[in-house]
Amino acid sequence: IAQEGRTRDSSAAALRGWLETWLGAELTKLNGNICRIAVQPPRMATPDQVDGNLFRNGLTVGRTRRNGQTSLRYRRAVATPADSRPAKLSKYRTVGSAWEEWMHGIGGNKPAKNFTAEDIRACKSTYSRRKPLWTLMATLVNSGKAPAWVITKIEHHYKGSILNITAAIKQDTIMGSLHEDLCIVRAQ
Repeated sequence: IAQEGRTRDSSAAALRGWLETWLGAELTKLNGNICRIAVQPPRMATPDQVDGNLFRNGLTVGRTRRNGQTSLRYRRAVATPADSRPAKLSKYRTVGSAWEEWMHGIGGNKPAKNFTAEDIRACKSTYSRRKPLWTLMATLVNSGKAPAWVITKIEHHYKGSILNITAAIKQDTIMGSLHEDLCIVRAQ
């Protein structure tokens, strides 16, 4: 009985050792696959995603099937009233609205960060007046600050209407006298 128990224990230990070795090898393979996938570039868009992106860029796709093959033809989309509407800036009274206009647009308008040179010429005075505020906010948000924090700090350090705030930010930027909370410290 003792001999049989030792044999059973040794075969269980051998099985456990083999299982640990096998599992370790499988986990190593899995980890290698995950690492390889993680460094891959983004995959190509599906045809439906391509169609949506093309439409947003003013193109449509026509599909034709001949002899079992599908071919795509790209052509200019017919402009709808929303597409042909010139980009314009909204009227607002808060710093938060300024950020919303820069990032997403207000009232169905195009976001100010996506304005083309032609769009900027259409509202040149307003755009250039608001640009220092947008630049400051975008710089701080891109450095890792939360948009809500940036808005709070700007409203705390600059008082008055949005027109006065943008003028003060432009002046402080030119003079190099922005408040330390609104400056980005760069590592030397």
